[in-house]
Amino acid sequence: MSRYGALEDERGFTLVEVLITIVIMGLVFAIASSTWFKVAESRRVDSATNQVVADLRLAHSQATNRLVDSSFIIPSASSTNYQVGPAGSLETKTLPGDDQGTPKTKIIVAAAAPTTIAFKADGGAQITPSPPGNIAFTVAALNCNPPCNPSHTIQVNTVTSRIQVDL
Repeated sequence: MSRYGALEDERGFTLVEVLITIVIMGLVFAIASSTWFKVAESRRVDSATNQVVADLRLAHSQATNRLVDSSFIIPSASSTNYQVGPAGSLETKTLPGDDQGTPKTKIIVAAAAPTTIAFKADGGAQITPSPPGNIAFTVAALNCNPPCNPSHTIQVNTVTSRIQVDL
């Protein structure tokens, strides 16, 4: 028996075993990271949708509580910002997270055309241009990498001013 005892029988890992382990870990990381980026984009769209819905509800409550018209304006068919508030004191808001993504990724509010939703003191809403029935528009991420394009549709009932989010 040597003076090192049990240490003579111990072995380490071979270079091939270490390399195979690193390759497997790399594959698992690649799969997990693509899923993570999709989840991150989805969270950004959720956050933007929540902000838009909160501002729509704010405009509605301002109109009914102060008895003055309050507007929600989407300035173009595809925009990263919008305006909200009573006439004469509109506040421009930018969708959250737009500066956090890659330069190609952006979150937009998309409507068929530039749209103004005027909430009235009686609880109703008037939409310009006037669509038949309710208005629906989308909050979406464009050009995200890997391709994911999460989106939510927001509907506003013109009679009751009910705001509904379709996931």
